[in-house]
Amino acid sequence: MRHKYLLAALLLAALSQQAQGQTTAWRPFRPGRVYTFAQVGVSGNTVSAHTLRVDSAYATASGDSIYTFNRLLRQPNTSVSLYRKSHNNLFGARLRWQPGTSNYYLETNAEPALNGASVPTVLLLRPRAAVGSSWAASTQPALTATLSSRIALGTSAADSLAIFTLSNGQQLTMSKYNGLSQGPQWLTLPAVGATKPSDWYQVIAPQAGLGAYDPRQLFAMQPGALLGYYLEDSPLMTPFGCGSGNLLRQILTRQQTADSLLITYQEQQRFTYSGAPYCGTPAGTVVSSIRRGRWAFSLRTGASPQFPMLALLSNEYRPIPTTTITQHLNAGNGYRLTTASNISQISYICWYNQGPSTGLYGPIIDTTNGIAFTTGLGPTASYDDFKFQQNFYCPGGSVCTLPPTFTALLPSRAAEAATVATLHPNPATDAATLTLATPILPGTTLALTDALGRCIWRTELVPGQTTIAVPLTGQASGLYLVHLATAHTTLTWKLHKQ
Repeated sequence: MRHKYLLAALLLAALSQQAQGQTTAWRPFRPGRVYTFAQVGVSGNTVSAHTLRVDSAYATASGDSIYTFNRLLRQPNTSVSLYRKSHNNLFGARLRWQPGTSNYYLETNAEPALNGASVPTVLLLRPRAAVGSSWAASTQPALTATLSSRIALGTSAADSLAIFTLSNGQQLTMSKYNGLSQGPQWLTLPAVGATKPSDWYQVIAPQAGLGAYDPRQLFAMQPGALLGYYLEDSPLMTPFGCGSGNLLRQILTRQQTADSLLITYQEQQRFTYSGAPYCGTPAGTVVSSIRRGRWAFSLRTGASPQFPMLALLSNEYRPIPTTTITQHLNAGNGYRLTTASNISQISYICWYNQGPSTGLYGPIIDTTNGIAFTTGLGPTASYDDFKFQQNFYCPGGSVCTLPPTFTALLPSRAAEAATVATLHPNPATDAATLTLATPILPGTTLALTDALGRCIWRTELVPGQTTIAVPLTGQASGLYLVHLATAHTTLTWKLHKQ
């Protein structure tokens, strides 16, 4: 078995080297790039786009090289709100190339249940054929292709654009450098005289690696950056909102290695509960303690433990780990590109299995759960019972005025400690008393350290306490630190011993 895997690895390496050697050759799609297409006729500064890539490579027994497109979810005929798994992407299931030639075949699987062809489709493109020459391009349906023209592009002296005209009137275009630049949706090839499908065109040049899905682009925030969010709790079970509030997050550190990115942050929220029926929380406003967290990313795959859906392309899917038999899916949902600024908004959604025997995925009780990311800002919105929407951003190193809704959130550690408790007398002789504004929660400890950080006293606190004596008997005069540690944060007070 190990030998089989080794042979497969060697084959993939050989195909990769072969592809690299052909970087200046005509090729509809190349591995290691993200392609972005939008529908022809849709205009505007911001467009909804479809992203795809060729995912894997292998060789056939006859020596042809096969590159498969990433698989995705598509809507079947039966419902516009439900999806099925599909082997076909926007321009087919795979690209086949005959080494030593410039013959490229785009191939689709038969998928009539997904509004696709009832028989497999194969389209032959010959970008290096003589201009004006024709060939049999498809047998189902029977179509010929003609290389109508091949013109130099102004973007590069060495780049050219080939235009193919099919006998049914459809046209496809291919750039020598950037690959297929326009083609029919789902590679649908109607017979002569039949209605033609929509065409899709390449919005931006193919991007190497993860492209816009690279965590370094999505999470470009630097230490010191402040991000503010509006929060809302609107569960489906009640017509009344359960509350709303605001959260302020600050980026603390950013560490990058050759293959990973690690970001740490702190955050605090103020939330006002409505006390509405079925919400389970009495009315009132609660300010949380300052919490710390981190985000980790692979720079090779884009994967993140905190965001398991990251790096999925348009309608691409990945199982959600679950303990039940029913398998749900995370899926790429939308990709919106602002072409002038090259800012992307990428959203993901959770689709629920509608039944083990149906093969259908969709919302549950007409609700959807999802999250959106924006270039440079990380997560900017969520779609769930508990929603958030980013509404404030201050770059690291900048001085910004906080909106009133975020006032008093993320105070300095000293200021936060002063609001939580007071320490008196200070200076003290034999003992000091820490008096808390609210009762102690379970899992809280109190410790005393000297100026060198050595712990000289520590105790587990009893839930409900509001006053704690800090012993100083037998300790030398000088500066000490009192540390109150909860499950979420640690606060510190200076204490002087006389």
